[in-house]
Amino acid sequence: MRFLLRSLAVGIALCCMAACQAAIQAQQEQKAVAIKRDTTFDRERILVSTGDLSNPHEKLGDLSYSEPLNSENIDSTHINEKLRQMAIDKWGNQVDALIFLKSGPNADATMITASCVAVRVIGDCDFCRHNSTMPTE
Repeated sequence: MRFLLRSLAVGIALCCMAACQAAIQAQQEQKAVAIKRDTTFDRERILVSTGDLSNPHEKLGDLSYSEPLNSENIDSTHINEKLRQMAIDKWGNQVDALIFLKSGPNADATMITASCVAVRVIGDCDFCRHNSTMPTE
């Protein structure tokens, strides 16, 4: 009888541990999805400029891409959105601005190339993304 009770207690304990582990993993996955959603949703706050910033900032890195030229991707909105998404994919919520943006077609007008520098503003600013806190769910 004791053996049966011990076996039952061990079985119940193992089931509880598995359930707790599954709940923790589900919670971590939900948090990761929420952070990704909020970071992506917040991409419009990334300032895009052809010049420098007056705010003190640190360089995160360079971004550039080339793609076949067509009527849609020569538009500045397309270029800005593509560079913003590339910056989010690479630096997440740390990127505040894309500066020194340059874009244009190649010599034979078959490709468009865009490049910029991604930066994180040092200190507070109106458009800073790195200062914002992510909501918890």
